[in-house]
Amino acid sequence: MSETFNAAFSMMNIIPTSLLLLVLVYWLTVIVGVFNVDSFDIDADADIDADVDISATDSILWVNSALSFFNLGKIPLMLILSFFSLSLWVISMLMNYHLNDDSFLLSIVYLIPNIFVSAFVTKFLTRPFVKLFKKADSDIESNKKLTGKLCIVTLDATHNKMGQAEIKIDGSSFMINVMSTEEQYSLLKGDQCLVIDYLSEQKIYLIEPYKN
Repeated sequence: MSETFNAAFSMMNIIPTSLLLLVLVYWLTVIVGVFNVDSFDIDADADIDADVDISATDSILWVNSALSFFNLGKIPLMLILSFFSLSLWVISMLMNYHLNDDSFLLSIVYLIPNIFVSAFVTKFLTRPFVKLFKKADSDIESNKKLTGKLCIVTLDATHNKMGQAEIKIDGSSFMINVMSTEEQYSLLKGDQCLVIDYLSEQKIYLIEPYKN
């Protein structure tokens, strides 16, 4: 155990170890409610400005295709980064143990192919989650008639700050992005609220405290 710990924090493996630790810290913040799973998501299908020249457009389309290939935009970014950092760390530990003689420079060289291999490992490992999140999004998007339903706030929200809430549909629980309907409402984790409206463009539900 101590040998693994020492190897993980050696100069040869410090970069993958640091990335893995950052991801672990992130998930701890998710557990305590500071962030949510979608906090750092990116949109791989972002709209292209009409004023952008053709060459720039082609570049953007290529980047979007590459991101989509590795499931970015299809599932939460931090979930992808979690699998990537774990794969990067495991491969780095094994390569430097068997093929490196305490050379930091050589570990940097090994890191380059490791990144590519880990990207494909991550694509393979996250494939089941793509269908899972696609189905969840489909269930939420197809159910526009949530007005009047109760939800429980899981991430603090205000009229200007987006949070999250848990809502139950046909016995299943879903997470929805929410904001309060008015500035006077500051919604805290655990508050029971009522869904008032849905902003389709922002994909945000407007809610307010539920009063019996």
